[in-house]
Order: sequence, then C-alpha cells, then structure tokens
Amino acid sequence: MKWIILAALAVFVILLIIAAVRAAKMKKKIIRRKPAISFTDEEEMLYAQRLSEMVKVPTITAKQGDERDLTQFRKMQQIMREQYPLVFSKLEYVDIDGSMLLRWPGKDPNKLGILLMGHQDVVPAEETEWKYDPFSGEIKDGCVHGRGSMDCKCTVMCEFSAIEELLAEGFEPECDVYLASSVDEELGGHGADATVAYLKEKGVRLAAVMDEGGAIVTNQLPGLSAPCATIGLVEKGTTHVKVIAQGDGGHSSTPPANTPIVRLSRFVTEVEKKKPFKKHMIPVVSGMFEEAAPYMTFPMRMVMGNLWLFKPLLMLILPKVSKFGEAFLSTTCAFTMSGGSSAPNVLPDEAYVVCNLRPAVHQNREESIDVIRKYAKKHNLIVETPPGHSASHITDVNGKEYQFLKKCLNKAYPDCVVLPYYMTGGTDSRKYEAICKNVLRFCPVRMSNQQLAAMHAANENIGTAAIADGVKFYKYYVKERAGLTGKLK
Repeated sequence: MKWIILAALAVFVILLIIAAVRAAKMKKKIIRRKPAISFTDEEEMLYAQRLSEMVKVPTITAKQGDERDLTQFRKMQQIMREQYPLVFSKLEYVDIDGSMLLRWPGKDPNKLGILLMGHQDVVPAEETEWKYDPFSGEIKDGCVHGRGSMDCKCTVMCEFSAIEELLAEGFEPECDVYLASSVDEELGGHGADATVAYLKEKGVRLAAVMDEGGAIVTNQLPGLSAPCATIGLVEKGTTHVKVIAQGDGGHSSTPPANTPIVRLSRFVTEVEKKKPFKKHMIPVVSGMFEEAAPYMTFPMRMVMGNLWLFKPLLMLILPKVSKFGEAFLSTTCAFTMSGGSSAPNVLPDEAYVVCNLRPAVHQNREESIDVIRKYAKKHNLIVETPPGHSASHITDVNGKEYQFLKKCLNKAYPDCVVLPYYMTGGTDSRKYEAICKNVLRFCPVRMSNQQLAAMHAANENIGTAAIADGVKFYKYYVKERAGLTGKLK
C-alpha cells in the first residue's frame, strides 16, 4: 500500500511539473498596435446627445396581460427618424406592431445578409437612489445617465449611427444588412418572434446576427488584468416554477405541525443547500478559460491552461467562490416570490414560492423542472410550470462568423483579449436561430463593473467615449463584413 501511495504521489508531481512547464511556455502579451477605429471630440458629443434624447423617452413595456400602449415608442421612433434621416429614407422599413425592421439591400442577392439588433424597451426605474432623474438623459462626468442608457438603447444608437455614416459616405454593401429592434424584449415578448416570422415568410436566411450580450470589461476573470471582449455564443433557458403548499388553514393560536409555510421553508432550504442540478463544463466555458489562460498571471495560467488536469478541481471550487461559477456550470434556481395568508394571525390554507430556473445547456427545461418536482414531492408540494424555454443552440467558436468578428475586434481593440462567453441571461437573439446559425451576442462598448452592476438597477449609465467606440466599431465591422474586403461568402 505504501508503494502505491508513493507511486501515485510521484505521478501527481510529474503531472504538476508538466502543467507548470506548459503554463510557462504559453504566456502571451497583448500586442499593442494602432486601433482600426477612432473618433473626434465632436463625434463623441454628437453620439452622446443622440443617446440622451432616446433615454429621455420612457419606453417601458406594459406588463404581461396589460393593453399595450406604443405612444412612447412612437415618440422615440420619431426622434430616431430625425436623427437618422438617411437610414429611414434609403432603407426599406417595416413596422411590426412597434418593432422595427429595416433592410439595406446588398448588391449580390445570392449572399446571405447580416442583422444588427437591440431592443427599444426598458425596465421600470422604481429605485429611489438615482443620482440623476432616470429619464433625464443627463450627460455628466463623461457618461450618459438614465434608464436604458446601457440596456439597450446604446446598442440601438450605435448601430443606427454606424449605418447612417456609411450611407452618407456612399458605401454599398455586397450583402443585405438589416437593423431590427423590438419593443418587448424585457418581458420576453413577441416582437422578435413576429420579426423572425416575417423574415421566414420572405425566405430570408442570415449569415450572422449580432445582439446585446457580452461587452468589453476589465477584471472579468481572476489573474487577468487586460480588458476582455466577451462574445456570447449561447444563452441559458428560463422558466418560472410555482411551488404550492396546501393545508387546512385556521387560527394561528393553535397551529398544527407542517403548515404550508413550514413545508415550503424546508423545501427552499433543501434546494438552496444541496444545489441539486447537474454540473458540467460545456466547451464554451472551457474555451473561455483556455483562451484567457495565456494572458493570466502564472498561478491562474497554470490552472486555466491545463484543464486536462485541473478541470475536476475547478468544477468543485468555482460554485463555492463565485455566483458566476455556479451559473456557468449548472442550472440555477432563484427563489424570487412568495405568498401566504392575508392576515398575520391566520394560517394560510395555501402558500407558494416562485423559483426562477435558468436551465443549462446540458440539463434542459424539462429535466431541470423534474429536479424541482422531486424535492417538491418529498415535502408534499404541488408544482405549476408556465411556459418557458431551454437553452439556445451554441454558435460554433470555430465558425467563420465568430472568427471574423474576433479578427475585427483584435484590430479595433488591440488592448483586449477576445473570449467566447456563456450568457446566463436571455436576449431576443435566440429567436433568430430559426433563420441563422451564427448568433453573436456582443455590444462593442467598454463598461466598468459599476456600470454592469447598474443594469436593471439605479444609476444606469454608459461612457460617452465608449459609445463613440461602439459606433465606429459597428461601422468598421459592417464595412469589412458586408464589403468587398469581408472575404466571407
């Protein structure tokens, strides 16, 4: 037994040495070069003012089931018509119940087109601690402030500004270029569905779709100081599960054992403690770590660059040290709503909790719900499941479209590391899978961690230089991809 232990230890030491040598050899440095994009101070202020005017319009989608009022959306669209006269006069325009679809016909009808998208709607701004009024569009401290400034009006503004400038320069695309923008993305609504249905009816197939998703952020991964441009290649699913406990009710002065709330509490505690969903590192996540490894400090480079050895250890540790680690490896369950008795001295005859599931690629919606059902049954609970969906398909990291976008990013942002990304949230872009194999979830703007944290929260803002960069990148990308230099069929 002693010799077996010593042999195993010797093998482990040898493997560690191999990993260390590989990590030492793989080190890379960011190659500094002149960026392929630039902008003037005047352009930066122009884009900031355009975004400010869009933010001032409170395009909050009506709640599910409420009657839709497009008044604010029409107001913002009129502002956009004034801002982008060439886009709205030269591109074919289709209104789909408020959602916009514009087509810039290419010279070659046999080439598959590309589509840039973003949504017009924003979430409510009910928080009280806003530094500036959430619909003021205030331009202060080098940022545009307000609800939607980041999510996702900056994306829409950048895309439309880029096309406006290309039109002004007389650029003619080889393939069709589309702009699409829905009015109900934040509610998972039907604007994108209707747009895709319209395109399908016209027989349209697309080579690439680019939507919000990843961005350019510093300190994305431990041991990596360079900014990361993360391109979302897949997004998790989503569904809401209502778990109900029933009982006899009655007066709270003589409570029986195992009342509805007690049983629900035990259920919630058990699910929260056990984290019962299957853990698996999909290729997008392992690819993200491996792509980042050469630019990391040595300890992290050794681990991330040698997943053949450290993958089991990472899968064990990541969920314990990072909420993102848990989300990258498994379905997540967040308990978001609850209800019971309407009076403090009355036992409820029915109580409930709602859990928001984000099904992973490797454990789809039904499989994830089955896990909840198993624990609910143990505590004599009922499970109700409204509609939802599983994870999207995975865009090929080795495909031409991802690699072309990566090439453009390397030239436009030479200080950045470009990485594939597993999106834990949802976007409209998954609905375009019916007509496109290459869905790229990325907005080319630099964001701070504070700005990311302000998404759907107070003090949402985006830098004026960041959006100017974004405009110029979309312009560069479209010119390269839809022009003669694109080198893609």
